[in-house]
Amino acid sequence: MIVLLLTYIAYLAISLILMKRYKADKKEKIALCTISLIGSVLWFSILLGHPLDLNALIGWLIETMF
Repeated sequence: MIVLLLTYIAYLAISLILMKRYKADKKEKIALCTISLIGSVLWFSILLGHPLDLNALIGWLIETMF
């Protein structure tokens, strides 16, 4: 579980650093953080034994943001 948390934090930090370096739009950064957060909630729910179905929420988020 600790390795999963550290991997998630490292992925998010590296992604945000690269997005800042390439001057990504604010919407793109928000979308990355939101989708990453939803993905981490989904993985943690699976690991805890209570899986969630978030496909509709992710689809709605992508359609709304872009």
